[in-house]
Amino acid sequence: MTDLAGLHARAAETLDITEPWVRRAFEAVPRHEFVPGSVWVVDGGVYRPLRRADDPERWARMVYDPAQAIATQVDDGAPAPVGGDVPTSSISAPAAVVTMLAELDLRPGHRVLEIGAGTGYNAALLAERAGAERVTTLEVDPDVADGARAALHRTGYGGVRVLEADGEQGWRSGAPYDRLVATASVTSIPGAWVEQVRPGGLILAPFRTAFCSHGLARLTVSEGRAEGRAEGRFAGAVTFMAVRGQRARPRIDAVFSTEAWEESREGKADLDIVALADPHAEFAAGLRLADVAHWPQDGGHWWCSRDSWAYATDGTVHQWGPRDLADETAEALAWWKGAGRPELFDFGLTATADGHHRVWLGDPSAAWPLRAA
Repeated sequence: MTDLAGLHARAAETLDITEPWVRRAFEAVPRHEFVPGSVWVVDGGVYRPLRRADDPERWARMVYDPAQAIATQVDDGAPAPVGGDVPTSSISAPAAVVTMLAELDLRPGHRVLEIGAGTGYNAALLAERAGAERVTTLEVDPDVADGARAALHRTGYGGVRVLEADGEQGWRSGAPYDRLVATASVTSIPGAWVEQVRPGGLILAPFRTAFCSHGLARLTVSEGRAEGRAEGRFAGAVTFMAVRGQRARPRIDAVFSTEAWEESREGKADLDIVALADPHAEFAAGLRLADVAHWPQDGGHWWCSRDSWAYATDGTVHQWGPRDLADETAEALAWWKGAGRPELFDFGLTATADGHHRVWLGDPSAAWPLRAA
């Protein structure tokens, strides 16, 4: 028999959990009860099912690996017969889970709205602190919601409300909330979230741009004359799947072709590619180029927007379209270096109830140049 209790205990020892209530919750909630018997792993470039019954040891090690997220759904539940392409629901890595919970400043009795029920595991951890009846979790996928609801009932957290709803709209009838925590990333904080959290309450949400997938916004909802606004700094670097309504990003196949390559402008790559390996530099560049996707591939680097693309390798860059994306990236990196190489934690975000947001560096009142997404 697989020693799930032993794996659970070792994970708790391995994780750097400094917040006492988070440690108690992690130790109390059996993570394996929230992981489906069939999960998805990459095999041969596609996602294929791994069944607990076929390899219980591997399944158990994955569940309690501190650094491993597990895909529990691919392609919105409709994978091709040859295998899945894109993970669309998961149980987050324990390290990411406890990092976020430590930032939430959750107190007993707080009313909590969670965006993205997933397996229900995070809601159970929240329930350990706030009380199950104080936790509402939203899930847009009915099948995923059913699984979360069943797991929560099975493990004694049946008081948690699991609702099938679009998380971007929040859940107005349960407002105001003391805390709102998202387990899916956003490119813009929905105005409904700001409206539904009480003044002085917290919004904690993974934040991403097309350029950079990691960020964690920790915003306090303003009081008094500044009501209708939430503001705060980025508290960490976590990567989560995007909420379904904000998945859209530029696609290289929409702008690249053989003809476009032949028409592209060739030049010298005056760009510090090495700097992009710095997560703080990547984050800063992403804030300035929020609508530009970037990724390394086979020793080179690609960029694309809705109407342009660029490719750099071996000191040479090809660019096509009205924008010179490699040059824009070089300018963003030069700005970052000139600003003293600020870290992710030096940046902040102001979001309003009408759905707008503004990024800032250092001082929330200071203007900061940001290309519109």
